[in-house]
Amino acid sequence: MGLKEEFNREQKELLESKRPYETAAFILFSLLFLQQLFYLGRNFIRFAFDSTVTFMSTTNITVGGNLMTFVTRILNIDSTKWIYVLLAIGMWLLYYVLIYYFVWNYCKKRGLAKWTWTTFVVFGPAIFLAPPYIWFVIYVFRPYIMRFIKKAVVEFREFDPNKEFPEEGEDYQSKVKEEPRVDKPKVVDKEEFID
Repeated sequence: MGLKEEFNREQKELLESKRPYETAAFILFSLLFLQQLFYLGRNFIRFAFDSTVTFMSTTNITVGGNLMTFVTRILNIDSTKWIYVLLAIGMWLLYYVLIYYFVWNYCKKRGLAKWTWTTFVVFGPAIFLAPPYIWFVIYVFRPYIMRFIKKAVVEFREFDPNKEFPEEGEDYQSKVKEEPRVDKPKVVDKEEFID
């Protein structure tokens, strides 16, 4: 299947989707991605044609372009040398290839909200000021997190303030007071200590 057919199929799926948040996530992802491309292209053109400009001096690319931290770290090594600029752009491309295979494709195969999760994993750190691994952990462990939240909600609803927990009972409290735990220090012989 060609790229045009894939694009048309994705467009049709977004238009027919009964999940409006998925369409909103696609629009947000597209805008932020185009913003990254704009700043990368602008900086690259100015860097290529003006020898007095470094790649990073043309704009505050970390804020304006929503670039990933590892890309700006590579650029901050020496943004006057071509090797670091090309390496940073290469790592940026590799990042999106990995996002495609490990997030977008994974969600697509399982019928999950692929654009929503892709937007959270890629741009969540820049939007919500959280480290990328937090979003990845939320993404990977979302079934377990949701089960935990569901269990907490069920326990909260079933909570009876008149019910006494075993730890709150008088028997337990008196038992704890009667048997204090005391660790006796070990006595070391002088001869053992010297050896």
